[in-house]
Formats: sequence, C-alpha cells, structure tokens
Amino acid sequence: MSVDDDAGRLRLRIFAFVALILFGALFTRLWYLQGIEAETFQDQAETNVLREVFEEAPRGRILDRNGRVLVDNKVVDVVTVDKAALEDLDADEREAMFHDLAVAISRSGRLTKLEAIDREVSSAQYGPFDKVPVAVDVDPSLLVFLGERPDRFPGVEVVSRTVRSYPFGTLAAHLLGYVGPVSLEELRVANARIDASAEGAKPYQLSDEIGKTGVELVFEDVLRGVPGVRYLEVDNRGEVIGERGVGRPPVAGDDLYLTIDIDLQALAERELAAGLARVRERPPIPGEPEFTGAAGSVVAIDPRDGGLLAMASFPTYDPSDFVNGISIAQFEQLTSPDNFSPILNRAIQGTYAPGSTFKVVTAFAAVEKGLLGPDSPIEEARDATIRDTGTYRYSKCREDFEAADTCNFSSPFRGDRTYGLSGALTASSDVFFYKLGGEGFWQLPDRGPEGDEAIQAMAREMGLGSSTGIQLPYERAGVVPDRDYFDEQAAAGVFLRDGSQWFAGDTVQLAIGQGDLLLTPTQLANLYATIGNGGSLYQINVARRIVSADGEVREFGPRLLRDLDLDPTALVQIERGLEGVPRFGDPNGTAATAFDGFPQNQWTVAGKTGTAQVTGKADTSLFAAYGPTNRGEPEIAIAVVLEESGFGSSAAAPITRAILEPLATDSLPRARTFDEIDRDQARLLAQLAAAQATEDVPSEEPAT
Repeated sequence: MSVDDDAGRLRLRIFAFVALILFGALFTRLWYLQGIEAETFQDQAETNVLREVFEEAPRGRILDRNGRVLVDNKVVDVVTVDKAALEDLDADEREAMFHDLAVAISRSGRLTKLEAIDREVSSAQYGPFDKVPVAVDVDPSLLVFLGERPDRFPGVEVVSRTVRSYPFGTLAAHLLGYVGPVSLEELRVANARIDASAEGAKPYQLSDEIGKTGVELVFEDVLRGVPGVRYLEVDNRGEVIGERGVGRPPVAGDDLYLTIDIDLQALAERELAAGLARVRERPPIPGEPEFTGAAGSVVAIDPRDGGLLAMASFPTYDPSDFVNGISIAQFEQLTSPDNFSPILNRAIQGTYAPGSTFKVVTAFAAVEKGLLGPDSPIEEARDATIRDTGTYRYSKCREDFEAADTCNFSSPFRGDRTYGLSGALTASSDVFFYKLGGEGFWQLPDRGPEGDEAIQAMAREMGLGSSTGIQLPYERAGVVPDRDYFDEQAAAGVFLRDGSQWFAGDTVQLAIGQGDLLLTPTQLANLYATIGNGGSLYQINVARRIVSADGEVREFGPRLLRDLDLDPTALVQIERGLEGVPRFGDPNGTAATAFDGFPQNQWTVAGKTGTAQVTGKADTSLFAAYGPTNRGEPEIAIAVVLEESGFGSSAAAPITRAILEPLATDSLPRARTFDEIDRDQARLLAQLAAAQATEDVPSEEPAT
C-alpha cells in the first residue's frame, strides 16, 4: 500500500467525522426547536395579528350636461413618511431628518417647512401604520434623490396617488365645492351609517378625504369609491413584520353629470366680473354711498324642468388650493367679511331685498283678491287702473298708522300718469303698488286679524321663504315677513316691536319688495322660471345622471313641487308688462336702454328691473327675466344680483343682456380648458416664430 492511499483514507475519515458532528448539531437543533422552544414559537405566532389597511379609491369625475369634464383625477407624486419607521429615532434624530426632508422638498420646487412636516406626522388623523403625506405633487426627481438615501431618510418614500384636478380652473367653484381631510366628527357621522362588512361598503379612515362643500359634499356617497384593502402582519410590539397580500383593489367612484352648461357658466362668470368692474369705475355721487361693486351672483334655470344651467358667485376662489392643503391664513382670507368672503356662495347663501322684481308676486295676489276690476275695494282701481302722481300718502294714516314712522311714500316721478297692471310693471310704478298695499290688501273687507297677508301667502305659494330644494348644501330660506316673524324676532331681542305692531306701512313696503323681505338669487330665478312656464314650481336639479364604472346609468328627472293655479288672464297681463321692460323704444321700459340693439323681435325677453335700498350702503341692483316668450316654452330664467351697485337698469340689466344675447343669436362662446389655452398659446408662439424667421431670410437676387 502506498503512502498516497494512506493519505486518502485519512482525509475520508476526517471528512466523515466532520459530517457526523454537523449532522449531530443539526439534529440537536431540530430537537431543541420542536421540543423545548416549540411552545415559545407557538405563543409568538399567536400574538402576531393581521391588520387591515385601507387604500383610498379615486373619486368619480364631475361632468357638465354635455359630457365635458369639470373635475377629474390626476396622478401625482407624494412624499410620505412611515410613522412606524420613526419609532427607532430619538427626538433630535427625528427633527434633523424632518429638517433635511423639508430642505430637499423645498429645493425641488415645493416650499415646505419643518414645522409643517412635524404637524402632519403628529396629527391624530393618521394611525400608527399609516404613511403620512407631507408634500403633494412634488417634482419626480425626488423619487431618485430620496430613494438613494434610505439611511438619511428612514421611512420616507415617494408614492403615486390620485388628487382632484380642475381642467377649467376656478369655473363653477362654488357649485362644485372641494374636498379635504375628514374630521373626527365627520368620521364618526359617516361611519355610523355604514355597514363596513357589506359588499361595496365605503368606510372612512382618518387619513381619507371627504367632500366639504358643493356637489362634492351632497353627492359624496356617489363620488367616493370603494376603498381597497391590504393586510399587514404586526407583532405584539406593533411592528410590521410583512405584508400578506391584497384583499381587494380600490374601485373608483361613479361619474356625476350635472345640469349646467360650462359654456354658459363661463359666460355668466365673465360678464358678472366685468359688470362689477364697471360699477367700481363709476364716479361717486356727492352725498351718496360709494358704489363698491364688490360682490354679486348670477343664477340661470331651465323653466321647462327646473335644471340649473349656470350659477356664478363673485368673488370666487380656486378649489385646487385645497388639493395640497390650505393654510389657516389662506382659509381666513377666503372666509373674511373684510375680503367679501370669497368662499361664500351668494347664489344660495346671500339674502337680499328683491325690490321691484317682487312686484310680480304682488300683482298675482292683487288679481286673486280682486283688487283690480269692478269689485275692487279701491275706488280708482275699479276700471283696473291706478293713477301715479309720484307720491302716496296712506289714506287712514291718523286712524290706523299712529305708531308708524311715516305716512308718506314717494317714487321716481315720471309725470302724472295712469297705469294698468301691464303698464305699471313696464314703468315699475311704485305708487301703483303702494296703493294696492295700503288701500287694497290692508283694507280688504274680510281682512280680520291676518287677512291682509295675501301677499305673503302668494309669495310662499310661489316658493319664497323656504328652500328651493336645490341639491347644494347650506342654502338659506330667506324671509317672507309677517306677524309671526315679527313675534319671533321680538322674542329674540332683534326687533323692538312684535306682530301686534305690524302696520299698514309694512304691507305698503312689502308690496314693492322692500322692508324685511329677503330672497336669495336662486329663489328669484326660480320665481321667474315658475312664471315663465305658466305656474309649475320645480325643485331645482343640479344633477342630471350618475354613471357607474360598469356603465349603469341612473337619471334624475324633473322634481315638480306643485302646480300653481295662476289666473291665465293675469299671466298674459303680467308677461306683457315684463316684455315691455327691456323693449327698446318703449318710453316706459326701465331696461330699454340696456337692451338697445338686442334682437327682441326674434327672441323676446320678459324681465324686471329692481333697485333695493340698503341702510348706509349703495342700492342693491337686480334684474330677473325669462325667455324667449315668442318661441313656445321659455328656455331660460335668469336672476342677476349685485351688491352696492345702484339701479337695476344701469348695473344688473346690462349683465343680463350680455348673457342672453349669445343665446338669442346662437353665438355662445365655447369655454376652454387650461390645456386648450396652453396649446393655443404654444401654436401662436410657433406661428410668430416662423413668421419672424421668414422675415429674417434675405430674398433671392433676381437672375441676370
């Protein structure tokens, strides 16, 4: 046997010995784990739990009646901080990391402060397993910068998420509303009515967003999608061990189609802003309050079905400001009365004395009570006419009016004239309606304790003094004053007199739309829509249809509140009077000048000016109208209300004309999105550059 054979056997023995030791150690370890420590591992496994983590779904889109997208979703990059990863940092390390993160985000173009990051991460709205968004819509370069420095930014990452986008910018901001982080109270109320175990349930987490105003709020259940679910395994110390898969992916919310036409909406907002600017340019009248022209609204309704066509409120705001979170200072600017409260939707939340636009209500009530005609208790009205000399004195002043401030009422003097109902509306004769109030309603033979409240009864029948039913939040009801209202205000310490001190002067003032009467612009527009369609009072629709992700369509039909039994003869007389108001060439038409050149013969407008006095301020300017009246059913009813802007004929009427004329001439301009504007500007710049380049090229010399 050779030496080499002996060496080989030795090596084999050594290898076998080592293998035996290793297998022995392995079997010993298996015996130890399965025997001695099996119970310990079993206890640890039982203490690990699966936690549901919800992923917010994209909200449904909001579109106009023609399918143009008004509110969309866009995918943006968001810097998030994993709260669980911060547990290993002490206070100094955490502050240093937040400081470096704020610097990095700010340098990328999104100004961010350390305090803002700390406030978000510490907010109670985020749970211990949430990834807290600290900067939204950041530059994509941050994804690489932060990803390459995990030791410097533990738990920080850039993720994609969907946020609201507004292709038309601020257009229809008050109508659309905005979304924001859900509050604790909103969370409690919303989840209390949700069965989280039901299929398709939409429970909320504190990190979710919810509709705050406008249709975003009213149709929250429609627009909100079904959250996705993923499962995290968490040990008994609350630390995440790993992810155990996705329970279900998020499902986007339903699309909501509105009744508004974005082209008409854009026109209304543009003309409202321009009209108020013209008011502010007027020279002041010596001794009179200044025309501030600071605020106003426009509301347009389809009289045929009660659908809202446009709703503008000025000043306005940008809903995209809420996408990245709004500061306290910014929000105070939006809500400050000193800044004219841009976030206030004046169309449904502003209340104003309607002035002469209310005379149509008095007219219908007068016809119903027989105050114009052979049986009238007013002697001079028995031939259905009333004389206007420019002043009115209540005939029983000493007898019934001793506690009133005054017995005398005046109006703009147009000469000694006699009017019928149509002519009184065209000329807006205050004296005509003063006499109906004082000599008629107040002295009706069957008046009794409350018999003189026929004007109020007609106003309520026509939808005033209560909600219009519009599908928007925070609508105000306005005020139709009567004895009960005076009693309530006196009991609350607002009025110094109660219902027993409702005097003839109160009814006289009410007859021309003054006193304590208050309407919203939306109520005023719906009043004229009701007259225009012959007496059908609709609740106003904002939504037209809902379309789900799988194509299911739910339609919103007209919501008829009631059919009014309006006297057909009175309807004809009143409409004839309203048609005279904007007719150019009619010497009595109070808006004839404003409608000079309007194609009235082809597209006839029935309208009414209004000028309402406000103590210590310039008058409220109003105009309400519907049309066309010569083409079957009217297609639009509109109300324009301008604060501190003067006469309705000089401020509100021109805006109305500017909105209606494109409809009458089929020339409504198309609203453009920001992207369309950018493309048009880029195309124009390219054309200019090409033209400039052509001019710079020297012309070729002619051949010799």
